[in-house]
Amino acid sequence: MNNDEPEPERISQFIVYAAYGEIMHKFQVLELVLWGFLARSIKDGTTLEQGMARVERWDGTTFGKLWRGLRTQTHWPDGVVVEGDHAVDARNYLAHHFLREYFLVAPSEAHRENAVAMLARIADRLDALLAQLDDHGRAQGMPDVEDLDEQARKEIEALRPTTWFTDATS
Repeated sequence: MNNDEPEPERISQFIVYAAYGEIMHKFQVLELVLWGFLARSIKDGTTLEQGMARVERWDGTTFGKLWRGLRTQTHWPDGVVVEGDHAVDARNYLAHHFLREYFLVAPSEAHRENAVAMLARIADRLDALLAQLDDHGRAQGMPDVEDLDEQARKEIEALRPTTWFTDATS
């Protein structure tokens, strides 16, 4: 084998880590979707500073606590609360146990396949929950990105940072 090519086992390991990263990204997207439901409670007349203070509190809240504050609302369609509870459990397992347990087990192709299969099942459930929340949000009158006019899109784009927060030059 050429020394420039990674070993097949390293490639398999990378697939596990890439899948893990994708799932954790989906949990971040889910959290932002839930913030959309929280934003509905911001009253007209709230100043930008007051609204941003609320967002900062949300940002300092764990995913589980955020969900516990939302799950008792009466507007959720059938199954969303149960799936939200499963999402909290899955996210906490992945964040606090999955990698540690994966590192401890003796490396093998079977263990890598089991890890990838578990991550795929979680991804499928998350995708279904996100789709259900998107549909429910639209039914509740929450605008989606596709619903925004060009001016609103430009205003949002103007808020996007032009450098990465951990830029080495800062």
